[in-house]
Amino acid sequence: MSLESYSALKTEIANHLDRSDLTSDIDTFIDICEARNKRELRLADGSVIPPVLLNDMLTRTSLTVNARHVSVPAGLIQAKHLRLLTSPVTVLTEVSAFEMSRIRTETNGKPEFFTVHADIEFNKAPDASYSGEIIYYDTLTALSDSNTTNALLDEAPDVYLYGALAAAEPFLMHDERVAIWNGLYVDGRTGLAGTQRRRNKTGPLFSRVAGARP
Repeated sequence: MSLESYSALKTEIANHLDRSDLTSDIDTFIDICEARNKRELRLADGSVIPPVLLNDMLTRTSLTVNARHVSVPAGLIQAKHLRLLTSPVTVLTEVSAFEMSRIRTETNGKPEFFTVHADIEFNKAPDASYSGEIIYYDTLTALSDSNTTNALLDEAPDVYLYGALAAAEPFLMHDERVAIWNGLYVDGRTGLAGTQRRRNKTGPLFSRVAGARP
């Protein structure tokens, strides 16, 4: 089994499906898998697998903090660090939306906390315009005929394969293979999450500037 490219992935999906009438739907199955990769997986036992987050997805971009709410960078899946480039640098702490409602103040000042929802919200309206930086996990460029690979296909092609196969369930109905494929997809996501946790404990990470691709 060779899954080094978009075309090879589609061929392998077709081989597993063994259904010539679904060939034209394979692109859609891959799209569904990519959408699912951006979301948490909540399992029957109550455990949660985080979205697919790879170090190659880390992006650093400038941020002007001049209001209580500022725009979220395009493609942001999850924030990792946000800092104001003061002297010394001010590292802001991320909190939940609920916690932000509790600690928010109506006085102006240098922000200390932030949360991410439709915007990036700070606990205080800034008392000045601060230059900042945000490091975050950016959306992977989707696979296509013009983008034949990406970091996830390189690192975990099984996630793509079994995620796309599981997405075929509405067409396959009671096919017993779907449960197997979905289980293998969950296994792949679980393995990726564990690998990422270990990497984040092994030293500093170097992020790329927004828009740059390794």
